[in-house]
Amino acid sequence: MRFTTQALIVAAALAALGIYGAVRQPYGTLLPMDVGDLSEVQPQLDRLDEDERALVLGYLKRSNGDVLPPAMADPDYPFTARTFGEAIELQKRYLREQAERDAAVAQRQAERDRLLEPLREALALGLLRRELLTSDEALGIADTGGAKRADDGTRVLVVTYRLSNRSGRDIVSAKGSVDVRDADGRRRAHCWLEQDALEAFASADLRCGNAMRTADPDERAFAELAADSLRLDWEPAEIVFADGSRLTAPR
Repeated sequence: MRFTTQALIVAAALAALGIYGAVRQPYGTLLPMDVGDLSEVQPQLDRLDEDERALVLGYLKRSNGDVLPPAMADPDYPFTARTFGEAIELQKRYLREQAERDAAVAQRQAERDRLLEPLREALALGLLRRELLTSDEALGIADTGGAKRADDGTRVLVVTYRLSNRSGRDIVSAKGSVDVRDADGRRRAHCWLEQDALEAFASADLRCGNAMRTADPDERAFAELAADSLRLDWEPAEIVFADGSRLTAPR
């Protein structure tokens, strides 16, 4: 066998080994269709470093195993990856663009909070109580000594807020919305509040709930959450003062 022929055979063998090695790299691993069972790709996942493994797992969670042709994919959220390497690149892009979106949202919220500050300073809101009451209790129906309605164990969530006029001026009307969020930012309660006359430096307690709606498991759990784990998002919409002036929230 001539030297040139031997060299060609060796080169071809090395090239084949190179291709084989590349295919065996974890980046070329095909993504599983069933994201609920990763056992088949777990060895390849374990060969990735921690950051890359988190990127692949994050992509799989978002895509839920979907694979679309590029022409059919959403250009903002494309699920076109077929391998670990492609998933890593798409997840990096997603996280980068999501960070930009989050920053823009945070900037808009900061500007809105700045514009709402005069209203919040004039009219403060606090969370007073979260209670699971019977329908009669929620409606304020007192026991008059007559025949009691049988208690079937159903309860209604009633949330009580305290509205405080800190403006030093009498208020003739006020309205606004409040969201109560837990430590994860999840909204656990929402209410639209309206108040008529409220003298300077006076407070009023406002109850919010639906006496006809039985509390679901999430609402029952909300009633038991520690108070210091909750955050109020209070957005006064309008405050009208006795002198005719008013403060209005930005639209």
